[in-house]
Amino acid sequence: MNALRTDLGQASRLPGSHLLGLGHFEAWRPRVIALLIFTAALVVAYWVAWSTDRGIVASNHTAQYIAFEQSFPLADGWLLTAALIAALQLSRRRPSSLLWLLVLGGAGVYLCAMDVLYDLEHGIYTTGHGGAIELAINILTAVLSTGLLASTWDFRDELLTASTDR
Repeated sequence: MNALRTDLGQASRLPGSHLLGLGHFEAWRPRVIALLIFTAALVVAYWVAWSTDRGIVASNHTAQYIAFEQSFPLADGWLLTAALIAALQLSRRRPSSLLWLLVLGGAGVYLCAMDVLYDLEHGIYTTGHGGAIELAINILTAVLSTGLLASTWDFRDELLTASTDR
């Protein structure tokens, strides 16, 4: 049975999982904690900039674009909460970190998909500098979210057996 589990485990490795995995759980864990804290800081910085000087982060200035972006604070708040809880639980070596990492990765993919569809439908990517920044944000979000999901899945056994007794 263990051989079958090992074979299935190897087969379950997802493309891109090596981006955050680096092959070893104890090398991966602190890097992911740092990435989660950095992600949380970026989300907060974005909304502070949006609230104080929208021109810093806005890719467009139409009423439709502003209304679209204004629909994200609650969803981004969920993303921020998931990132902070995942970082805390991962630092405490709690098995629940698996849940929070998967929640975070899924939320990131979902929000990215919504943003990409809007940007494609409204020509945001072709608006010059703002469009290039938006494209970079979308690519980074997609790569990090899918990389987080894949590497979390790769280390699911280690996460579920994590313990503070180390």
